[in-house]
Amino acid sequence: MKPSIRRTENSILMKREVIIPATGLLPHRPYSPAIRVDDLLFVSGHTGSDPVSREIPEGIAAQTELAFRNIRAVLDAAGASMADIAKLTVFMTDLDADFQGMNAVFRRTFPESPPARSTVGVAQLARPGLKIEIEAVVAVGSAGAGHRARLP
Repeated sequence: MKPSIRRTENSILMKREVIIPATGLLPHRPYSPAIRVDDLLFVSGHTGSDPVSREIPEGIAAQTELAFRNIRAVLDAAGASMADIAKLTVFMTDLDADFQGMNAVFRRTFPESPPARSTVGVAQLARPGLKIEIEAVVAVGSAGAGHRARLP
């Protein structure tokens, strides 16, 4: 999609661009996978389901890994990296049973300088069987040479 430009009160130009990963923008979704405004990227919540087939794997570890892969696809499309993530919000349907499993994947994905994070327990997510949804705020190009993130 073509970036739009808005003029603010201070006459500073800001570009707003819809970011679409290689999997495309699926017609059943009434929202953008991410919005980039200058060097800030706001990534919609991504679940632990396949973005094309919509299949949901069993278990929190597999769903957390897939949610991070889905986020990584959006970051790639925006020219960003996992190391650029400043803040994550994690929504989980069963904190008691699944928090430790999610945390293990989180630690492997961000072994050094992890992003800020909030974890919220919710009654349910958009489809039955989903255990996790993760949204991100990203400062594109902010990762330092010493900061690494690993894709599970």
